[in-house]
Amino acid sequence: MIFWIRLKNFTDNKKRYIRIEEKWQNYFYIASDNISKLEQLVQNDEILSSISSYEFVKRSETITDTKKSTVLKLCIFGKNLKLANTIEKMNGYQDFRLYNVDLIPEQKYFFDHDIFPLGLFEVTDDDNSGLLWKSKSDSVGFTDYHLPYFKKIHIKLNFPKGKIIKSTDELNSISIVQYNYSNSINKNKIHIIDLSDKSEKKLLKELIKIVHDIDPDFIFTEDGDSFTFPYLIHRAEINKIDLCLSRDNDISLTKPERKGNSFFSYGRTYFKPSTIKLFGRIHIDKSNTFTIRTGSDLEGLFEISRLCRIPLHEGSRASIGRCLTSLHLYNATKRELLIPWKPTLFEHPKNMIELFLADRGGLILEPEIGLHEKIAEFDFVSLYPNIMLKRNVSAETILCDCCFDNPKFRVPELNYHICNKKGLIPEALEIVLDKRLRYKNLKNKTSDPVLQDIYDKRQSALKWILVTSFGYLGFSNAKFGRIDAHIAVCAFARDILSHTMHIAEDMNFDVLHGIVDSIWVKKKNNTAKDDYFKLKETIKKETDFDISFEGVYKWIAFLPSEINTHLPVLNRYFGVFEDGTIKTRGIETRRHDTPPFLVQCQNEILELLAKGNSIKDIKHDKLSLIIKKIKKYLSLLKYRKIDTENLIFTKLLSKDYNQYNNRNTVENSAIKQLELNGEYVKAGQVLQYIIIDYNGPLLKRVVPIQLLNNKTNYYDIKKYSELLIDSCNTLLKPFGIIFDQNQSVWRLDNYY
Repeated sequence: MIFWIRLKNFTDNKKRYIRIEEKWQNYFYIASDNISKLEQLVQNDEILSSISSYEFVKRSETITDTKKSTVLKLCIFGKNLKLANTIEKMNGYQDFRLYNVDLIPEQKYFFDHDIFPLGLFEVTDDDNSGLLWKSKSDSVGFTDYHLPYFKKIHIKLNFPKGKIIKSTDELNSISIVQYNYSNSINKNKIHIIDLSDKSEKKLLKELIKIVHDIDPDFIFTEDGDSFTFPYLIHRAEINKIDLCLSRDNDISLTKPERKGNSFFSYGRTYFKPSTIKLFGRIHIDKSNTFTIRTGSDLEGLFEISRLCRIPLHEGSRASIGRCLTSLHLYNATKRELLIPWKPTLFEHPKNMIELFLADRGGLILEPEIGLHEKIAEFDFVSLYPNIMLKRNVSAETILCDCCFDNPKFRVPELNYHICNKKGLIPEALEIVLDKRLRYKNLKNKTSDPVLQDIYDKRQSALKWILVTSFGYLGFSNAKFGRIDAHIAVCAFARDILSHTMHIAEDMNFDVLHGIVDSIWVKKKNNTAKDDYFKLKETIKKETDFDISFEGVYKWIAFLPSEINTHLPVLNRYFGVFEDGTIKTRGIETRRHDTPPFLVQCQNEILELLAKGNSIKDIKHDKLSLIIKKIKKYLSLLKYRKIDTENLIFTKLLSKDYNQYNNRNTVENSAIKQLELNGEYVKAGQVLQYIIIDYNGPLLKRVVPIQLLNNKTNYYDIKKYSELLIDSCNTLLKPFGIIFDQNQSVWRLDNYY
């Protein structure tokens, strides 16, 4: 195991780091119903040749076990999977159960030594025990930890526009952006180093030299895993140059064995390219990192890596569910609980009536379509994670074998009993909930904008862990998931929202809408702010769950289905709070595939609407300004004054390029053009294009952004105008008017 240790105190800039090694053996566990078979296993010559040592140890084999079992621990040479597959297949998969197989070695080391990335430790080398780690007033639970300044650069390859670059194309320009000592990668640039007008071989050598001289801790790219580094590696091979960009100068970059893979998650398909790692530095591909993409930046990555004990290069590319899993695995390791290679915890049997009661999801109260004034919104604070924590919901606690008569908690409607002993999942979530609350409080208390930004990014990263925690209870591949725990949380949530609704009605409020953990209410008579706070405190007291008062809307519009205007849509609305804050859900400005030009127009209309203090005020004073705004944007389209970058559609592909059967779509037009130019897009990759002739021949309907050049200023004015008008009508229809394609205004009395 190789470590790069950043020295806390250093005088020579070249000695900011030291590199240390420890001889360490990877391992996994094997269990069997017959101990003699484990003993026979380690007498097998094939097995003995693949291991360095073995021992029999006591561990809890499954999360529901109350006693520890004797299992075999194998310390191995090289990777786990080949030997693990060999052992598992013996005697037709009947003899052995394998554990801790698919953990990355760094995780095992972190767990075993109770250390974490970016932690402050004193490290000593003991010849007998290896490295000894002593914490120096640091813990994953701390919120006031201080990190050193990191050097950061961004590498970008420059190519002519309008051409898909292939590995055979020669490199002629590189830009290196160097950032100053700041924890933000988007601010305070020092300078840009432009490498051009040189031979390709000199360019590559200069790149290596500059990286070595700057000695960055982080190297950012826009597409380093999928293109930049694989391309540089190929060009270096052609020029017979060792591409040494790591801090370990003797290690040159090599092509990954795989090109990446597509995977399905939460109803969407994603593509993950193979990771290009640097040694002694962290490479962050901004197109392949969840924390950077969701706005948590490096601060969010640092927080997740520390808390979940996952290496920075792994944490930057891991799904948030994988980070959450790492937190579960750490807590399991501390309990001496084995981690199943392939989950085997099954659902408790149910008859048809029990299944009907159980499999119901969250409670939904359909909204009243149309415009409303003086409506208040209340949201429960991290409701599902708090249910798991406060009600002790975990895979092993639901219908446990030891607490049949537990009167403390029973699952509503299902009457499941819950164990008294603290579950693994609540134990893992407790620190996340606690730290996020502390970060939010720290942000509110400080007046320092830099600290506010840091605290906000850290709590935002933790929020995503909490959001994911519920889904992983019912995820089929979760190491410690179980569908019974998942449906128990839903049952508690339904009961809480139902109780909340009745509390509001008892206090003379009308309930206009409710979604799982949020509720919109209106006082039957005019009300003072104190009434809302009283409702908040009553809900909190009677349900035992904290709820936030989001505010009172000056007005809000609940929108119907676009297909059937008589049907409400649960999460499609827009409105303005009394403090002027705009909130939108489900409309074009919230969609990731909407071109920036349409988003900008809709946002400007929303800002005009936000100035209206009532529905009447808007109808009398604001609609004429809005119509003028729409005509201005239509004029910009008509006279081609819009940059093509603002007209780009962004689609996430659900299938590979050759699996689309409907040939006559704009998406297929872009896919086909890319295919003809040698680029074969895969499921989960992003497709971007502009429409140039919506009704034209297949290969002339759109232009993929890869083929855009500086001369591309043509686009389908008619189609973009139609889309602009449709997005504007989303906002206008609730107020009783519609703007048609002829730029005429129509009154729509009682549209809803």
